[in-house]
Amino acid sequence: MTTCVVGVGNALRGDDAAGLEVARLLDGTLPEGVRVVECEGEPVAILSAWEGCDRAYLVDATSSGREAGTVRRLSAHDGPLPPELQRASTHLLGVAEAVELARALGRLPERTIVYGIEGGSFDTGAPLSEEVRAAAAEVAASIRHELSERS
Repeated sequence: MTTCVVGVGNALRGDDAAGLEVARLLDGTLPEGVRVVECEGEPVAILSAWEGCDRAYLVDATSSGREAGTVRRLSAHDGPLPPELQRASTHLLGVAEAVELARALGRLPERTIVYGIEGGSFDTGAPLSEEVRAAAAEVAASIRHELSERS
């Protein structure tokens, strides 16, 4: 089974870098053959990032009004993502929309897990908040653990 982890975000917009932080924490620490990809720009690029993968972990910041650092884990392969995530991204086309586009095109990996980390500040030039940094470490540890159990 081919696996990838895709961290989505913008390193220049504070907590929007949550997915990128997870990818950086995981790079070089996962079982051999697991691809780690940073996706800066529009999330529709994830369709290329997970090309050829049977299993994908997708991590992005969300902006749904929850407390900064709140983590949500969703199994996208089980069905559509919750409606509240459809516009909870900081991107023009959010991760939820990209996942649903992939599903419609038949390009969704067989097993697709989406982690959303709630951000607090998305201001240009802002640093990653401590709450989101801690949540990113938690998500990285969860993915690392899950992958080590399945290898």
